[in-house]
Amino acid sequence: MRVKNLLALATVAVFATSCGESSTNGNATEGFTNDTTMNSDTRSNSDTFSGTTSGKMAIAVPEQVQVSFKQKYPTASNVTWNRYEPVNTFDWEWTGWSRMDTADYVANYRVGADEFWAWYDNENNWIGTVMTVTNHAGLPAAVNKSIQTNFAGYTLVSVDKENDKNRTAYELEMTKDGETMKALIAENGAVLKKKGRVDGEKVKVKNL
Repeated sequence: MRVKNLLALATVAVFATSCGESSTNGNATEGFTNDTTMNSDTRSNSDTFSGTTSGKMAIAVPEQVQVSFKQKYPTASNVTWNRYEPVNTFDWEWTGWSRMDTADYVANYRVGADEFWAWYDNENNWIGTVMTVTNHAGLPAAVNKSIQTNFAGYTLVSVDKENDKNRTAYELEMTKDGETMKALIAENGAVLKKKGRVDGEKVKVKNL
């Protein structure tokens, strides 16, 4: 899922304080280079998902949503709930998820050192979850192979893991020769979408 210089689409608004601290990336994976100066750890707060990690509830959340969340993520800590707000920090259209509005909910939380965001609609349905991936070397083998095959020579800048009831996919942002490429790769390695520039020409492909 990743998240920098994206379209003005939808995700969580900044509430009270910025997101929690990031951890450092893993080693470079064969076939691409990890950018240790332009990853999730160095992105400004305005370029990442936003929310607080105070462990306090910012708004009143229906009990059914809370119960559903606790059952799905029993090890979640530092959970903060807020209303969904459209902000230009997350490429919502790439997920294929249902459109949301300010009657819906988002939870920002941690599991261990990893930071997550989970969305629920106002009918208590889980929509999807995003995790910021800082250990790029730990991506699934099929995803790494797809990167090596389809994006050879690119530097991997950022990665978000997106999952919903239908699939798990990885949104990547990469650079090569000063040009940016963004891709959505399924867990099995299939390139679902990509857009960016190659030799100055716009590239946009959708394989859903």
